[in-house]
Amino acid sequence: MRSLKVSGIIHLFAVLHAVVALSCHLAGINDELVLTLLTIVLIVLICLKRGLNVEFTAASVIVVNVIGYLLGTGGAQLIELLLHAPPVVHAVSTFITTEILGWSIVWFTKLFRRGDDTASRSSAWTPRIGLLLLAVGVIFVLRLAYVELFTSPSFSTDRLYHMADLLVSNSAALIILLCVNIIYVRHTRRRETRHGPIAEIAAFLLFVLLTSACVALITGLHLPFAFDRSFTAREFLQLWIITLLVEVILYSVVFMVDYALVARAVLRAERGKAHQAQFRYMKLKQQVNPHFLFNSLNILDCLVCEQRTEQASVYIHKLAGIYRYMLQNEEETLVRLREEMAFVGMYVDLLQVRFPEGFRVETDISDEAMNRHVLPCSVQLLIENAIKHNSVGADRPLVIRIVAEAEAVTVSNNLQLKVSGNPSTRVGLNYIRQQYLDLSGIPIGIRCTDTEYCVTLPLL
Repeated sequence: MRSLKVSGIIHLFAVLHAVVALSCHLAGINDELVLTLLTIVLIVLICLKRGLNVEFTAASVIVVNVIGYLLGTGGAQLIELLLHAPPVVHAVSTFITTEILGWSIVWFTKLFRRGDDTASRSSAWTPRIGLLLLAVGVIFVLRLAYVELFTSPSFSTDRLYHMADLLVSNSAALIILLCVNIIYVRHTRRRETRHGPIAEIAAFLLFVLLTSACVALITGLHLPFAFDRSFTAREFLQLWIITLLVEVILYSVVFMVDYALVARAVLRAERGKAHQAQFRYMKLKQQVNPHFLFNSLNILDCLVCEQRTEQASVYIHKLAGIYRYMLQNEEETLVRLREEMAFVGMYVDLLQVRFPEGFRVETDISDEAMNRHVLPCSVQLLIENAIKHNSVGADRPLVIRIVAEAEAVTVSNNLQLKVSGNPSTRVGLNYIRQQYLDLSGIPIGIRCTDTEYCVTLPLL
């Protein structure tokens, strides 16, 4: 099974379900428990392949068995109407139901899958295989117990439907049941586990038994809208068994949904941290950019050789200011546009020493926009990209325009690509784009024409 893919497992068990259903039908044997066991094994294998924990696997087994029973029964009736072939009906219905259930679990787990590292999944599962087998065994025993109960004289079909209708019709009891399960699931997930698995299972069983008993009592007495004194202990026991089944199913659904939501939040946070680390690495590379540092030192050397000491001093202070800004904002997620533009001003001043002709930056920024926030070094990176990929000369000046209103800042330049320039890797733009998506979900805008390249950054 290790080398078999999830799709192969689903198809294999769908065929097994169909063969068992057809064989049992021809032999006159009840196939319900055998199909239940096959379904349990299928779900356990899928969850094992997807690297899911014991609790989620147990909840999936419960929910899938209930949904599988409903789908299989309803599907068999529908196919029987269409095909009029009783021996084949149940086998076809079972095959289709197994495929639907298997792929539904796969689809659901894709919502919060944390990775495909098989080694890490195996190591996480190995110590808890015993607990998984125990949970599956308990679920199967409960399934047997309910089959025996519902076929006993105490649970006629009419009585069963009456008790189920009594529970469903009491909206207050169902709301209480749902709310208590949500509170319990959220509480157990947030608190640290200080006891062993046996104590956790005992606490869960106690919660389920007490909750279902209270809801059965509320339902039987018709609370809170009335008070039925004719409600007997026998009726309470029957209603409790029905409510216990509903409680286990409802708890499993709530647990699975909560698990998915929490896991998705964790996944987003982990991705955000990874993207933030990548962005910081990119900024660190900027800080030690050999081309920028080499050009700056060459310019400084020329100023010193020409004994323009005052200009050299100003140049050194601006160069120091650039690196100071980068170091100060290394850990910052956002900075005010006013601070970013002051940094950009120093950076542009250094560039204008390098390109005394053929390069200028025009700005038009409102006071309101100055108080909004951008990513540190984002505007400067766009200017650096314009210099990197476009030629600069007195006959063909490179003009960069920075325009900002209340919601966005736009950096544009006339397009005059270098003939021998290297193609753009778009690494910097991709990091900026991802940072904006992680922080606000707002994408950056990129527009390129034959004459102009324009990038719009949202102001946060």
